[in-house]
Parts: sequence; C-alpha cells; structure tokens
Amino acid sequence: MRIDTAELRKGLSKTRRFVLAHHLPSEFYRCYSPSMFSHRVHICARCLGIYPGIAMGFLSHGIMFRGTDALLAVALLPVPSFVDWAVTTFRDRRGYNIVRTVTGALLGSGYGLGLALLLFESSLAVLGIGLVYGIIAFSSILCSW
Repeated sequence: MRIDTAELRKGLSKTRRFVLAHHLPSEFYRCYSPSMFSHRVHICARCLGIYPGIAMGFLSHGIMFRGTDALLAVALLPVPSFVDWAVTTFRDRRGYNIVRTVTGALLGSGYGLGLALLLFESSLAVLGIGLVYGIIAFSSILCSW
C-alpha cells in the first residue's frame, strides 16, 4: 500500500486547527486564545480541564474512592459539565471559560476513575453509567431540533 503524501499533507493542513480546539471560528469564545510565536492559538476551555482530569481520576482510584463511592463519583462528577454544556448550548448564554475548565476537570476525573474501575475491577456498571449519559445527551440534542 502506497501513501499519497500530497493528499496526506492536504488533509493535515485542513484539520490541524482542530488539534487543540474542535470549535469553528464562530465558537472561539469557548476557547482560551493565547498568542504563541506571534500566532493566535485556540485551546478548548473544557478540554483543557478534561485531559488533566482524566489523569487525576485515574490516579485517584484506590486512594480517594472505593466500592460504591467510586461508582457514585463516576455517576456524579460529569453532572456539572453536562449542565454547563446544556445551558450554553440550548439557551442564549455564552458561559465562562473558567467554568468550562473546572467542570471539564470534574468530567475528566469521572472518565479517569471510570477507566480505572473498568481496567482494575472489571466494573461493568461504569458502562451502564456511560450509556445513560449518552442517551441523555442524544435525547437532549434531538429535542433541541
């Protein structure tokens, strides 16, 4: 199989702006936008909290949360992020990036803890929690149309 490098470069040039922020320019208010090397860089505020939060949640397994407390944390940590996302998506509110970052860190902690529960304890209840959140998000999006 031969890789078409010209096509690969073309694709990367069109998508590289989505590496740090998956938002379109009309939603850059949901990003931090520092200047780096005299170029404006857009970094998604919620993702900036999610990724360190995943590490925190994963590392907190067995230290902070045990048994049903861990499952309760996996179920509740995403709630603030979901509420913030719903309010700023379905209402005429822009929200605040610091809120997105903090709620993203809570969400990421839930992801990380859930991942640890799946890997180390084979807790399938985590998948059920994720399924419920997926159904709620999907339903919310459908109802907003």
